[in-house]
This record gives sequence, C-alpha cells and structure tokens, in this order.
Amino acid sequence: MGVLLTLLIPFISAILILLAGKNTSQKLAVMSTAASVVVTGILTAMYFKDGAVIAGVDWPWVSSMGIRFHLEADGVSLLLLLISNVVALISIYVSLGDNYKNVHQYYALILMMQAFMNGVFVAQDLILYYIFWELVLIPAYFLLLGWGRHDKIRSVTLKFFLYTFLGSLLMLVGIIWLGSYNGTPDFSLNAIYGLSLTTNTQIAVFAAFMIAYAIKTPFFPFHSWMADTYTAAPAPVTILFSGVMSKMALYSIFRFVLPVVPDAIATYGPFVMQLAAFSVLYASLMALAQKDIKRMFAYVSMAHVGLIVAALMINNIEGVHGALMFMAVHAIVTSGLFFTAQILFRMKGTHDIYSFGGIRQYMPVFAGLYMVVLFASIGLPLTNGFIGEFMILTALLKANTLAMVLASISIVIGAVYMLLTYRKVMLGQDNTSGNFSDLQHNDKFLFLSIAFVIIFMGIYSTWITQLCDNTVLNIFQP
Repeated sequence: MGVLLTLLIPFISAILILLAGKNTSQKLAVMSTAASVVVTGILTAMYFKDGAVIAGVDWPWVSSMGIRFHLEADGVSLLLLLISNVVALISIYVSLGDNYKNVHQYYALILMMQAFMNGVFVAQDLILYYIFWELVLIPAYFLLLGWGRHDKIRSVTLKFFLYTFLGSLLMLVGIIWLGSYNGTPDFSLNAIYGLSLTTNTQIAVFAAFMIAYAIKTPFFPFHSWMADTYTAAPAPVTILFSGVMSKMALYSIFRFVLPVVPDAIATYGPFVMQLAAFSVLYASLMALAQKDIKRMFAYVSMAHVGLIVAALMINNIEGVHGALMFMAVHAIVTSGLFFTAQILFRMKGTHDIYSFGGIRQYMPVFAGLYMVVLFASIGLPLTNGFIGEFMILTALLKANTLAMVLASISIVIGAVYMLLTYRKVMLGQDNTSGNFSDLQHNDKFLFLSIAFVIIFMGIYSTWITQLCDNTVLNIFQP
C-alpha cells in the first residue's frame, strides 16, 4: 500500500488544491511533496532492513488483454522515487519565490506530473507503464504552454509534445509486440522477462524502444526540442523536465531494454554508446557557445544524460551502477543549476550572461553555494559529481576506448565553460544595476540543502550502490 501512496498523495493533493483555490495552494503543495519524500524514505528504510521488494497492489484490470494494475518497488525503483519526489519538492520550493498566475492550477499540474512520473517507476505491467508515461505529457504540456516564457511558446510547446508523443508511439508498438509474442496477451514484467525472442525481433524492439528513449532523454540527434523547451519553461518546470522526466527514459533502458533484448544490445549497443558519447561532446560544445545561462545549463543537462546512456550501453554491472549513481547526481546538480538561473533571472529579468558581473561582492552566500553546484557539475572530488563520473569513465575505459575519450574531452570542455561563466557572472566587471539582495529564507534554505546533499553524496555514496545492488544483480545474474 505504501507504493500506492507515492501516487495517491500528489494526485489527491492536486485535486484538493484545485478545489481549495489560491489561498492554500502553496502550503498544500509543500506539505504534499514533503509527505511524498517521507513516505519514500520510509519505504527505502524498509527495503534496506530486509532487502525484500516492497509490494504495492496487484489488481486485475483488463483481464481479456492480460493487463493488470500492478505496482511494486525494488531498489532501483525506490532510488527513482526518491529522485522524483525530492526534485518535486525542490521544484515547489523554487516556485515559492515567484508569483505565478492561476497559482492553484500551476501547483496542481506539478503535483499531477509528479504522481504520473512516480507511476512510471513502479508499474509492473507494460501497458500500465505506458499509460503513466503518456499521462506525464498532459500536465507537462499545460505547464509549458500556460507559464512558459518564449516569443513562440505555442510552437515550442507543440514541438515538445509531438516529438515526445510520436516517439512514444513507436515504444507502444514494441510493447504490444512483446505482450502478444506468445499468442496469449500478457504484459506483466515477469512474463516479458521470460520471453525467448529471436534476434530479429530483439533488434526491432530495441529500435522502437531506443528511439522513444533517445527523444525523451534526450541525446543527439533526437534532441532538437530540448534547448527551446528547457529555456522557455518556468525554472521549476525545467527542474522537473531535466531532473525527473529524463530519468523516465534512463530508468526504462535499465528496466525494459537491458534484460529483454541482450542480443540486440550486444550488436548495436556499442554504436549507441559511441553516439551517446558524441552527444556529450556535442552538448558540451553547444554549451560553450551559449550567451543565455539557462540555455547553457540545458546543454549541460544533455551532456550529463548522454554520459548515463553511454554507461548503460556497456551492459554490465559496473556500467549500470555508475549510470544509476549519476542519475541521482544529475537530478540534484541540474536542480541547483536551474535554480541558479532563476535567481539570476529575478535580479534583471534576463538570462543573458553578459548582463551580469561582480555579483559575489553583493551576494557572497549565493556565490559560494553556486560554486558548490558548479564544482559538482564538473566532477570535483568530494562532490557527488566526482563519484558518478569516475565510475562511468572507469567502466567506459574497459568497454570502449573511443567513447571514453569523447566523454573525457567533454568533461574538460565542461570545466572550461562552467568556470568562465562563473568568472563573468560572479567575479567580472561590477554591474550593480538590478535587485542584488543575498539569499533569504526559502531560497537560502533550499540552496543550503542542495549543497549539503552534493557534499554528503560526495563523501558517502555507497548507499546508492547498496540500494540498487540486488536489482542490478537480478538483471545480470537472473
């Protein structure tokens, strides 16, 4: 029942916010996301205690088609639930610093998006998984359309929707193929794992799934919707897009691709690995050329997820553990980066890097905490970014030298553009026009919390490996 609560808490809270109206929407949103984090933390503690999968519900739904409403959580699902609910809480806290129109609708949509994303991570039936996957698009679409900032917001929103929706249709074809493969429809995950697929079928399913996941992640060349969408969306929504929605695809590669189509991965995995590594390099070069700091951070996010895809395509225990570690890293770091962009936007109403300068002398707390996030982004030791990058690069070195070289060059480029941007914004020529007041109240608490998590994970990260180890072993040593 606890697994079901991770869906019900945000979904029911969203309905209550719509009914209650504007006055209580912020408090209800904070309470709901905080409750979701607490529930997920309790479930995680229960899992650590005995290592048993956390049972949810398993109800017949469309019996004639072999579809069940089946939810449960193992170690990897719990990690993704933690990421989803913590990032949702961060998103709500970032929202508190701004005045949004129709605020009750705004918070309700965020909570609905959270509920559906949680559903993706605990669904044990592929049709149910697909329904949650598609439902995420509905609140995401309206959040972008209703609160996005862009001269062509309608076209940006339409492009985002069409790319992700059309890619998902290919995945649906693959799901139907798998569920009907033995003649009797059965879309349960256990049944899918038990299939003996021909090599040609594996290749077709691999292509259908990976195109959908390449779009959602995204990585080159399926990324063209990403920069405009991440830049146009309100910062709290961008945090959800980057911190959680991209994880839906990464989690799905681990859950549905690696164990189901091993022959296809053995044949085409190295190509996808090199493509993902090239995507890291491409995104790093694009970030280097940006003048808009939020758009630059969008490409930073793309570079990080490309690194995770490359690690997953290694298709061994070491690579997968590195990928799972870096999923948690990426969620926290990109939340901090887009929060930084929003704080800068509040000062001058722009994300233009060249509009800022000398901020450190007026906002020393902000400058110091931003530096912690920056160091995590470039993988400095004692931050969580170092552990994730080290694990992935070590695994890539053994698996594919070209991918490792491309990723390593990209990391160096990343350090260059992140440090140059920090120097310009924080240490550059004094530019005092604007609202330069240091972090206060909610913003200060949130930024300190993000910095604490970055350092804590940098010092003690083995809990993530321990949490996921049984699930990873079950994939590779069934």
